[in-house]
Amino acid sequence: MAWQLQPTVATTTVRCSSSSPPPPARRSANYAPSSWDYDSLLMMSLNNRGHANQVGQDGNFDKLKAGVGERLAAASGGVADQAAMLRLVDTVQRLGVAYHFEEEIATILSSIHRKPHRCNGDDVGSEALKFRLLGESGFPIAFHKESLENLRHVSKSYQTSTLVNDDVKALLSLYEASYLAFGGGETLDEARAFSANALRKMLPTIDPHSRRGVVHALNLPLHRRSTRLEARWFIDHYARDASNSDPLLLQFAVMDFNNVQSVHQQELARLARWWKETSLVGKLGFARDRLMECFHYSNGIVWEPNHGDCREVLAKVANLIVQLDDVYDVYGTIDELVLFTEAIGRWEESPSERLPEYMQALYSVMYNTSGEVAESIMKQHGCDTRSLLRKAWHDMAKSFLVEAKWHHGNHRPTLHEYLKNGSVSSSAPLLLQHAFPLLSMEEKLTLESLGKVGSYPRLVQSASLILRLCNDSATHSDELERGDAPSSIAMHMSENRSREKESRKAMEDLTMDTWKSINEDAFKHCKFPRPFAKACVNLARISHCVYLGGDGFGAPDGQKKRQIRELFLEPFMSVKS
Repeated sequence: MAWQLQPTVATTTVRCSSSSPPPPARRSANYAPSSWDYDSLLMMSLNNRGHANQVGQDGNFDKLKAGVGERLAAASGGVADQAAMLRLVDTVQRLGVAYHFEEEIATILSSIHRKPHRCNGDDVGSEALKFRLLGESGFPIAFHKESLENLRHVSKSYQTSTLVNDDVKALLSLYEASYLAFGGGETLDEARAFSANALRKMLPTIDPHSRRGVVHALNLPLHRRSTRLEARWFIDHYARDASNSDPLLLQFAVMDFNNVQSVHQQELARLARWWKETSLVGKLGFARDRLMECFHYSNGIVWEPNHGDCREVLAKVANLIVQLDDVYDVYGTIDELVLFTEAIGRWEESPSERLPEYMQALYSVMYNTSGEVAESIMKQHGCDTRSLLRKAWHDMAKSFLVEAKWHHGNHRPTLHEYLKNGSVSSSAPLLLQHAFPLLSMEEKLTLESLGKVGSYPRLVQSASLILRLCNDSATHSDELERGDAPSSIAMHMSENRSREKESRKAMEDLTMDTWKSINEDAFKHCKFPRPFAKACVNLARISHCVYLGGDGFGAPDGQKKRQIRELFLEPFMSVKS
């Protein structure tokens, strides 16, 4: 009898195998669920709707804004000396309110650029600030030869003498300016090295407020910081220096920050509603649910209230990229990923490939979201961007597939191969190609201009490489533990037989060289509309911020969550002074 049972068991096994093959082995990254309650976002939005509609229309707000405008007008009229004018512009920018006064600031900087006289020859700090502010605004500027010699002399004295408060400010200004270096800027490289070294040495001896600013800068220089994050920090920092802060500027900055935050909350509510309606959290349970973090990243690229449409699109696209990345990097089999990539290449409403349900769900949201963007651009500009966006999605999917094949085939690419592919797989080109038509508000959008952005110009590639390098720096250790494909750090270690510390230093040097290319293409010889060039720079900046000290997408820590709360959920109630 036992023998007679064998055929029955065998038949049953074969029949089950034929109709229902065993599920493929799946990996899991064990990502934590979202830290944010989307229902609370919707409720908060309803509570703040009236406030959002009054942004910029409050009488006190208008009075404060006019007062700040008068300060700037007085400065441009020659009332203040050049150093004071520079400090005023710098303060207004760091407080996050410069977007209200672009004409006034342009007038001041043009005036400074035209004047033949320079700052006091001994005022290294003002000379460095002048270089940074004018350079970031596109004015041709360089340290004068006399100033360079003075910098070398001052650097030696800094190393041998006791520093006073003005020396601290000068060093800090020089340190910040040095990050606006271009290719061949050895003097600024030298300035960066000695100013950073001197600032570190003097930390124990300076006053607490100055020390706080120095630590902040050494942790990440201003040129690499997200504008909105910096404004949140600087408003608080500025308020702590009661003897040197301007109450008018401070009041206006606080009120404006809260107003803009209210606008962002309305956008978050719409995004939360969209995200819940896609039902992708349930259908792709293996993937990261990071809508809030994606909005934070998109806000780092474009944060101004008038760019809300662009910001919401970028947040949706970034969120879908996270899902797509986890499909290719963690969950999908190679056979599934090949079919998925082919389906994205054809970009049909209903793909002919027999995709698994989870892929069908994601593809549908990707297709519909991109289609809505293209339709909006067509209405606004009369230009068809469907081909551009389809190619951008397909290029990124192909780059994801390359990395999946490397992993599943146990293939270790060269560092050059990895970085070349990574300039697309980082997702920055896809984001920027969605941003470009949405930021083309003043210039006519043409197929030629779309093609220029779609051809991966150096500025786009450089911003993308920064994202790739920042990501690798933060995720290198965790990805090794999960058995993921190696990072740029791991490949450099392998190719050069170096230790991790040495390879990290090599990638930091590559980051610096890449930033020099960004500075060249965005500020010195910019060939793109300023809003788009600014978006490229800002993408590189927010990449540093979200990956500083850890993975802001995969495992956001307490500091990252606090930053998001302060930016989008917690208004300034008061400021310390």
